[in-house]
Amino acid sequence: MALDPFWGNLFRRRTKDEDEIYTILHQVPLFQELSRREIGKLESILHHRVFAPNESIVQEGELGAGMYIVISGQVEITQQGEEGNIQHLATFGPGDFFGEQALLDESPRTASAIAVTTCQAVGFFRPDLLELIDSNPHLGLKIVMRLSHMISVRLRQTNYLLKEVRDKQRQTEREAAKAQQEQSEEPSSESVAQSS
Repeated sequence: MALDPFWGNLFRRRTKDEDEIYTILHQVPLFQELSRREIGKLESILHHRVFAPNESIVQEGELGAGMYIVISGQVEITQQGEEGNIQHLATFGPGDFFGEQALLDESPRTASAIAVTTCQAVGFFRPDLLELIDSNPHLGLKIVMRLSHMISVRLRQTNYLLKEVRDKQRQTEREAAKAQQEQSEEPSSESVAQSS
């Protein structure tokens, strides 16, 4: 260990936790194209939080403020159904993320996120992104462009799924109409008996 704090800080090794967070952040599609130095700048504005089991991270219907990245533990994503029942949508673990759309707007959350186990997560919030865009436009733009790309890909997938659902519905309607038409064209047993 260096006696001079300047040299000690200059050559300080990253801790295991810092390396783990860097590795996880680098795997998140939003940050994949960032250099180690850029991720280091990003790490300095992230909000670290530990959630207890069954603690709510975000609630469906509340205004979104930003995204969360799971560092350790598990998070369950749920949504309230029309009849009031809770629908399980997904279970997330280390490296998974949710809520990134809230970086663009503050619309209400469409699902809840609840810690299943003790969970460490980092939050990246819209005000932090806006401040980053002001202080480091190049880095802010890289993140916004990746975010736009991710949302664009999801929108295309959603459009494709909607098209599939519409096509299946039309096919079902055609089959039902054809079956009904065939049924109405069949001579009834009464008319067959009268004709004989």
